[in-house]
This record gives sequence, structure tokens and C-alpha cells, in this order.
Amino acid sequence: MGECECGCGGELKPVLSQEALALLEKHHQFPGPYMFKVIGFGGAGFAEDVAAAAESVLGPLDRAACLSARPSSGGKYLSVTLETELASARQVLDVYAAFKKVRGVVVLV
Repeated sequence: MGECECGCGGELKPVLSQEALALLEKHHQFPGPYMFKVIGFGGAGFAEDVAAAAESVLGPLDRAACLSARPSSGGKYLSVTLETELASARQVLDVYAAFKKVRGVVVLV
């Protein structure tokens, strides 16, 4: 069994991945639209890093059409929203795994 990619030192649990896939397939239609929200520290390049992480899984995106960003009222955090078409529940998990590697991520929704 491999180590968790989030850096926590925990072990990857295939059962959890299977449960996550089953829930995604139960509540979403694939192929179909899916929305991700990535909230992190609003440093320089955070939105770009989030977009690059998504593109590492999905290929080139029309960033103007599917990505938006909004700073928190105090400017400490940045919320990046990605709305795109996904082919499968597996792609959802792959995109989340890529987002977990982005420096400064606080919350994935």
C-alpha cells in the first residue's frame, strides 16, 4: 500500500477511494458538469497554480470560461472556482489529488 499524497504520512486506503467513487457516481452524472472550489492563502500565483494542477489532469482549459477567483474580505485567502465537464468520477478524484499538491491550499470543496 502506498503513502498518502497529502504528505500526512498516512497510508492510502483503496476502500476509501472505492467509497468515494461510488458516492460520486450515485450523486453525479458522468460525463457531466462538476464544480470544484479551492480555497487557499491568496499569495502571488495561487490561482495560476490551481489552474495548472487542474490542467495536469484534464489537459488545457479555457480558463476565462471555467475559472474564477475571489479574494476574502480581508484579502488573506483566495477562493478559486473551476466549473468544467468531466468524463468520470475517477477524474474528480484525480483533480482533487492534484489540488492537494498545490502550495497554500487550505480547503477543497
